[in-house]
Amino acid sequence: MRRSSNLLGRELPPRTRDQAEFFASAVKETGERYDRYSQRRDDWWKFSRRRERLRKIKQLTESLSAALCTLDILNRDELDSRIGPEKIEYLIGLLNLLHHEADVLDRQTQASGKPIDHATQRWILQLADIYENAFGRQPSVWGSGEDPVQRRGTFYRLLELARPASFARHGRLSTKHIQSLLKTRRRLLSLQDGLPRVRQQGSPAGSPEDS
Repeated sequence: MRRSSNLLGRELPPRTRDQAEFFASAVKETGERYDRYSQRRDDWWKFSRRRERLRKIKQLTESLSAALCTLDILNRDELDSRIGPEKIEYLIGLLNLLHHEADVLDRQTQASGKPIDHATQRWILQLADIYENAFGRQPSVWGSGEDPVQRRGTFYRLLELARPASFARHGRLSTKHIQSLLKTRRRLLSLQDGLPRVRQQGSPAGSPEDS
């Protein structure tokens, strides 16, 4: 924590230097989040188990929502009088929302191949967000594993100095892996930045893209 704070204090641009403590705190929180994920790695490492849990949520929420919507009029009136019709409708809406988001996560969850180290991946990407906000530029790394840390860029040095307590000290911060993550991040950010312009320039009013 102290070493990453020193780096931020030295190298932040003038416009954000007075926020060094805020950014250092954010860096600390990402490390603590990594440690929580690392401690429960066995709980999420198998992606088949994660998908199974999501599908269970989808099944249960769909079933309960359907059961509430198809109640006979007597039971529905009784529940309305005990709970309130607005609360039941609100619950149905929440169940449908939960079902939808669980379905999105299910489709986004890895389905095959070698398990992804989500703890490390999320830590790197969260630090990338902090770095961009702090320095006003997208993070980048260069060089190879044989180059000194000082020659791999400020973002790499921040990663080295901000290693979480449970992070392995050797062989985990691959320059090639970080470059791949940052490339994917830049592509996603570019797509997100382009969406409003596409909708404004290419989508007629009332088209499905505006809904």
